[in-house]
Amino acid sequence: MADVTYLLDTTVFIDVSRGNKAVIDWLISWADEPGVLATSTVVVAEYFSSLPIDKRNQAKDYLLAFNVLPVTFEDAVHAGEIRWDYARKGITLALADALHGAIAVRRGLTVVTSNPAHFPFVSTFNPRK
Repeated sequence: MADVTYLLDTTVFIDVSRGNKAVIDWLISWADEPGVLATSTVVVAEYFSSLPIDKRNQAKDYLLAFNVLPVTFEDAVHAGEIRWDYARKGITLALADALHGAIAVRRGLTVVTSNPAHFPFVSTFNPRK
């Protein structure tokens, strides 16, 4: 089993739900190595915050097919430090993005997102391209 390499952002799950072929094809390309893909509890919360009630059970089953990484105390501290550093540069980072990105930074993962500008402090990959 391969080690986790990619941390999926909320945009990936939104793109899948909207039928984005490029993103779906990219995910399918990992079907033989699903262990390289993970997401975080932050993304689960973000995704469910805009998900209609009738879609939630199916979404739970789908998201549970991925490794779901928690936010640890150390991740939270690092996210706060990242936000503080970027605020000093005049850049406001969303707390959810800082937390999700801190999980990736601390574990050496690449964030898979269609919004790489939200993660200027970590390696990203845009599956739409």
